[in-house]
Amino acid sequence: MDFGLDPDQLAVRDSVRTFARAELAPGYLTRAKSTVFPWDVHRRIADLGVYGLLAGPEHNPLDREDFVAAGLAIEELAYADFNLANVAIPVLLMSSLIRAHGSPRVKDEWLAPLVAGEVYVAFGLTEPETGSDAAAITTTATVDGDSYVLSGEKTSVTMLANAQGMIVAARTVRGGAAVGVSAFLVPLDSPGVDKSDIPDTGWKIMGRGVLHLDGVRVPADALLGPEGSAFGTVLNGFDFTRPLLALTGIGCAQSTLDLTAEYVRNRQAFGSPLSRFEGVSFPLAEHLTTLEAARLLCYSALWKRTAGERHTAEAAMTKWYGPLMASRAVKDCLLLHGNYGYSEEFSLEQRLRDVMAVEIADGTAQIQKIIIARERYGKDFLPYERR
Repeated sequence: MDFGLDPDQLAVRDSVRTFARAELAPGYLTRAKSTVFPWDVHRRIADLGVYGLLAGPEHNPLDREDFVAAGLAIEELAYADFNLANVAIPVLLMSSLIRAHGSPRVKDEWLAPLVAGEVYVAFGLTEPETGSDAAAITTTATVDGDSYVLSGEKTSVTMLANAQGMIVAARTVRGGAAVGVSAFLVPLDSPGVDKSDIPDTGWKIMGRGVLHLDGVRVPADALLGPEGSAFGTVLNGFDFTRPLLALTGIGCAQSTLDLTAEYVRNRQAFGSPLSRFEGVSFPLAEHLTTLEAARLLCYSALWKRTAGERHTAEAAMTKWYGPLMASRAVKDCLLLHGNYGYSEEFSLEQRLRDVMAVEIADGTAQIQKIIIARERYGKDFLPYERR
């Protein structure tokens, strides 16, 4: 088993690391407290080629699709700015979906501006009455001639306020009969679209919102993939966004551990640096170990996706374990900073509020454990009958 990185992967990691630590890290706290999205910084990340890594040969700086390279880029962004790393993940997902399943018109209109950081495409799956049970969505897309008419509501939509388009999952109705769940790229300036914001404790530059669809008409070529195929196409993307989300928590936690190590090295108590006390050094050692385990699990899942191997269980494992370990690490680092850790003047409390969000996004710990048990032991371990 080879744990090394090839020259292309190292080049991606090093270029993003150099940029992120010099250009992004100093402004993290200022951006994290703002609700204004930094389009200028977003476009600078795009200039590195990060957003094109899964968008096909025309936009990919590498000569191949490499999910490990994408993970390395995300982790390095998160080390410097957790929120901007989480901005990047939907771009990678949406660009890969548009490239693989979009019509020629959709690709022409959306793909290049998306990977250039000029527009943003959000993702609408969660509804007020359903989250992880995606098969229970009630938003409808009714066939009407050569169009689809969408009606319903999506909630907890990341980056909704700043997005120009959204991929919407909807139960498709043809001739009065449901024909499965389909996905559509909906321009958010379409008639019948209304948006509202959700105030959050973290992720402020991204924001979340509620989307209302009231008879929104889209052409037939707005469909992504075959009609009724969303579970086999669009939702398959969770198997690589989950490790990426875990890596944002891991990257943030790693930078927080490094910051804390420097703090305790220089902080004195009872005539010695705090770093010499086992009650300080041991928690850091423990968190370094659990983060490394979580990191390796993430890259194993991403390597399997690159190799074309099934990795649904591993993806769910990363999404449960990685954010949990990251949140614990950041919390302990906050406590090791004493009263400074709890102050809004420093970044520790902001990091904790931010990183806890990835314990929820793309499915909570409970749903990840259901997926793990199902994948390893079969449908007898499901709390429901397969629909």
